[in-house]
Amino acid sequence: MDVQPGDVAEEIKRLQRCINDLISLFALPAMWSGGEPSQIVHTLLDALLRMLQLDLVYVRLRDPGGQAPIEMVRFAPSQEQTAQEQTAQEHTAQPQEIGEVFKNWSGAGAQDWPARIRNPMTGRDISIVPLGLGLQGEIGEIVAGSQRADFPRQTERLILSVAANQASIGLQGARLLGEQKHVATELDRRVAQRTAELAAANAELRLEIADRKRAEEALRDSQARLSRAIQNATVGEFAAAIAHEINQPLAAVVANGQACLRWLAAEPPGIAKAQEAAGRIVRDGKEAGEVVRRIRALFKQAAIEKIDLDLNEVIGEVLHLLAGETARKRVAVETDLGRDLAPVVGDRVQLQQVVFNLLLNAIEAMDPVVDRPKKLFIRSKQPSPETVLVEVRDCGPGIKDPDRIFEAFFTTKENGMGMGLAICCSIIDAHHGRLWAASGDGSGATFSFSLPVQAAAAI
Repeated sequence: MDVQPGDVAEEIKRLQRCINDLISLFALPAMWSGGEPSQIVHTLLDALLRMLQLDLVYVRLRDPGGQAPIEMVRFAPSQEQTAQEQTAQEHTAQPQEIGEVFKNWSGAGAQDWPARIRNPMTGRDISIVPLGLGLQGEIGEIVAGSQRADFPRQTERLILSVAANQASIGLQGARLLGEQKHVATELDRRVAQRTAELAAANAELRLEIADRKRAEEALRDSQARLSRAIQNATVGEFAAAIAHEINQPLAAVVANGQACLRWLAAEPPGIAKAQEAAGRIVRDGKEAGEVVRRIRALFKQAAIEKIDLDLNEVIGEVLHLLAGETARKRVAVETDLGRDLAPVVGDRVQLQQVVFNLLLNAIEAMDPVVDRPKKLFIRSKQPSPETVLVEVRDCGPGIKDPDRIFEAFFTTKENGMGMGLAICCSIIDAHHGRLWAASGDGSGATFSFSLPVQAAAAI
């Protein structure tokens, strides 16, 4: 078969156009970078319609980045149609209507599609070429149609195949970019939400901390006022004991003063005896002053001063103060104070108040006892290198409510306030110690408290 020179020239031109079209197609992904799927499809349809002089080109995307399916269609205007008529035609033929024509074969392999169908716009038969978008057509499909009898040529199949591949790459990139944007947006939303929640939680926490500080300050203030109230309330109860305590050295001062005067008035004057009497006056006067000092220290509202203390000295000072009370109530006091106790760090007046309250409660607990001697036993010891222990035991009727005895306002006394042991417990807690009580077998009760040794850093 002879090949005419005109045919060769035409074939060369066709190949040149094919090469130019392929170059244009390979450049499309750069244009599509960052674009939306609808923009990619729109550009693709226009390019194919122009390159291959198609009568119809249709694209359907199944799931473009989580959005609703996208359908687009382009028709080639006939030479007789004006631009206005072409626009009217495109508005008349909706993509969904063209999609109805292809729905029976959508998702099927290319071999299952018919070679020719009727153009729904012109009523003429057209040859169609379906191509899947994606490795398995999962992205969608593209259908190109032409009325030419020789459609598609090999070069047109090549262009359609390359276009489908390029579109698949561009659409996959757009999908990934959309997912990234969605993830970034969701992440930003969650970060903003979490930041707002944390800010609100921090503000609430600051308010709670401020409220707690105010409550703690109010509690400390209330405890201090209650402590002073308890101290002041005990003044009346111990007025007789204090008077007796002071009267003893004062009576001795008067007696020694009278003796001193008699020795000085004698003939000859008994100077040596008078000096001895004067010395006793000085001694008894100092003892009276010491009693007054201890009483003032016990009841004055002085600032708390934590220093190294020997608990045996604290116990001795309180026993000396209560000597008149124990004598008046015929209470025998026995002590077993451990030697070489390690010092504790604390406030002398507060710890005196604790010992004072425990001893007074023990003395008053034995008021009903008439069938046996009244004995008060005080012991101190160091059960471990880190702890000093003090025990106060009586022979009274025992404790009826050991679980409630340290509760505020709980009392078994007729005129009691129920705050003495609660204050004692608060003081021991403030010194990082422990206060507890136990009822004896048959009778009596033992109150014990322990304090840490040299706990200056902790207090």
